[in-house]
Parts: sequence; C-alpha cells; structure tokens
Amino acid sequence: MSNNSIRPALRAGRSALKASIRAAPPTQQSRCFSASTPRQAGNVITFSKTSNAELDGLLHEMQQKIILPSVLRLAQRKKIFRERHKEKLELEPIEIEIDGKRTKFRYLDYRNGDVPNTRKIFFQALDSMKTKEDWQKLPKLLEALHYNARRKFEVSDWPKIVRKAGLSGNLGPIIDAVKRPKMTGFKLDMSEKVQEIMTLIVWAAAEAGWSISSLNTALKSAERILEILGEEGHEPHTADKGRAELIKERFPLKRDPQILATPLFLTAMLTVRHGKTEHADRMRRYAQVIVSQWPEGKGLLELHPHEAYVDVEGTAYLMEKNKFVLAASPILKGFDLAVEGLSSDLASQIKLRRDPLAAEVRGALEADDMKKGRGKYLYEKCFLEPGEASKGAQAEAAQAA
Repeated sequence: MSNNSIRPALRAGRSALKASIRAAPPTQQSRCFSASTPRQAGNVITFSKTSNAELDGLLHEMQQKIILPSVLRLAQRKKIFRERHKEKLELEPIEIEIDGKRTKFRYLDYRNGDVPNTRKIFFQALDSMKTKEDWQKLPKLLEALHYNARRKFEVSDWPKIVRKAGLSGNLGPIIDAVKRPKMTGFKLDMSEKVQEIMTLIVWAAAEAGWSISSLNTALKSAERILEILGEEGHEPHTADKGRAELIKERFPLKRDPQILATPLFLTAMLTVRHGKTEHADRMRRYAQVIVSQWPEGKGLLELHPHEAYVDVEGTAYLMEKNKFVLAASPILKGFDLAVEGLSSDLASQIKLRRDPLAAEVRGALEADDMKKGRGKYLYEKCFLEPGEASKGAQAEAAQAA
C-alpha cells in the first residue's frame, strides 16, 4: 500500500526535530594515522576526556586493544596475536602514529584475557556514562567498533543499547546513530529495535507528565524514526532465500501498524487530551493507515504472521508478557483516545481493533507470571492518574536498564 497518506505528517515533523536533538559537541575526532613504514592510512576514531576516570579507562582499553589493532595491516595484526613473535615485539614493537603521538604494539595474549570481550567492555562503558556529554560519544563508539574494528553485536544487544540510553534520558545519540547505519552498524531492520525506540520516546513523555511540550517533542522524534525507516541502509538483508520469502510476508517496518500506532497515540494525546486540534488531521491520517493494515477483530498477538512470533528477529519479544504490555499499552490508550476523537465511521473501525487488543492486555496483566516492571509501569502511566503508578513497578523499571 502507498504511504502517501502519512507523508504530510512526516513532512510536518522534519524541521522541528532537527532543532530538538542537540548536536553532539566535538568531543570525538577522526584522525589519520601513519605506521613506521609508509602506507595508505584510514581514519581512526579517538576519544577525549569524559566525566569520570572509569569511563576514560574503558574507552582507552577499547582503543588500544580492540580498535587500533584492527586497523593494522593483516601481517602486523597476525604478529601481535602470535606468541612466537612475543620476544621480537618486546624489542621492536609495531608503532603507529596519531597526531604525532606514537602507540606501540607488543604481543597480546587473547587466550589469557589481554584482549577484552568487546560486548562486555562496551556495556561496561555504557554503564559508566554519567552525563549527556558522555552519552554523546555513543555514535562514535559504535562507529569505531563497527567500521574500524569490524566487530558485530548480537541481535539482543541493540534493544539493550536503546534501553540503556533511553532510560538515562539520552535517546538523542541513538537517533544520531541510526541516521548513519553504514558507519555505526545500527540498522532499523528489526521490529524490536524500532519498537524499543518508540517505547522510549513515549517513556520520556510519560516521565514528563504528558505535558504538551513533551508530547510535541515525542511526536517529532517518532516521525523522524519513520523517515529514517524509509532511508537507504535499513532494509533487512539475508542470503537465505527461504528467510527472505518469510520477511516479504511481514509488514515493512515503515508501514507496520504496530509502529505507526505510536504517532497515532501521540497525536491523539495532543488532540483529545490537550485539545490541540491542529493535530486532528494527522491523527485521522495515522488512524486511516492503521485501519487499512490492521485486520479487524485481531489484537497485537494476531497482527503479524505466525512465524514472526517465534523469530527473535521478528516479533518473538511480544511473547514475553512484560514486553508485550510495554508495547501494547500506548497503542491501546491511543486507540481509546482515537475512538473518542475521530468521526463515527473511523472510530468504529478503530474500536474493532481496540477491543481484541484490550482483551490481550487484560489477559497479560492478570496472568500469574506477569511481573512488575517497565510494562506495568508504562501501562499505569497511560491509564492511571498522575502519581498513581506503583512505586514497585517504577523501581523495577529503573533496574531494567
């Protein structure tokens, strides 16, 4: 289906978003390096001082033991990781120069821990980021690991990265990273990645008490994500023909009604809850697209093809009750508000999607194995009066990062 019906809404959100995301200061730089023997050099990312010594140490260790060794010539890389060259490297270390400062490489025994586990030290670095300036190093850190060091993350790592950044109030660097997927490796090619970003966009507005300004900021960010989804570099790719056919049966993420339900929720909050009628047409447009894509009488757990719910790169995350309620709560609230604020015909169509979704959410909340956490906390933020969200859920939500 054409997405022409939502283009005006996307265009309306573009210019304001650029101002809403503060540009990162020049705390990271790309520098050319030279070796002791002349050769063609690439760009190496370096990091300036951070807010704390622990983070400085972690970034330095990644730089010295993961990033810089990866940009050496293959023959040089082999030498520093092979024990038979240990004695020679003690006497004649391999050297590279960055801005006049020489770095020496001797033998690294990766079997005995000289080279840190990339994923482990990366998440240690995220946990050590304490200020906005620290978090603004994230896109360059991802670029250094992906583009310079050619390291890869696990499928489950990307939502975790988003979660840690978003719950600390630093979703801006995530949006910066996904704008450059070729360099950072951060592709919006998987439902859980996009849903986690949309959830954290909503989360920020919830924590701000659903104020008009926070909802406007959230809407601009959500629409920017929709724009990015349509840009080059975010398409799912697989060499497996069978898997490629399965992916074709799924919604393209930029037209996935589950994803489009976030801007519907935000426009409905502005239009119906706050009376900002200038958003009414956008609310209607999002509702029309969702109705055209979301089969009537089906909830979120029946929206996607069955095989997607058992695929970790599909929507398997929705089978976890906490993650399901986390994703479904703003959708359900948005449907409730849309039913109230739309014309009777369109409202009745939304209600045919709202009722089965409500039953699914109710079933998840009442399940014996439903634990307090981010899902229940956001549900309460959406449906309870301010201040009534359970403190237990809030505490567990904070620990989830």
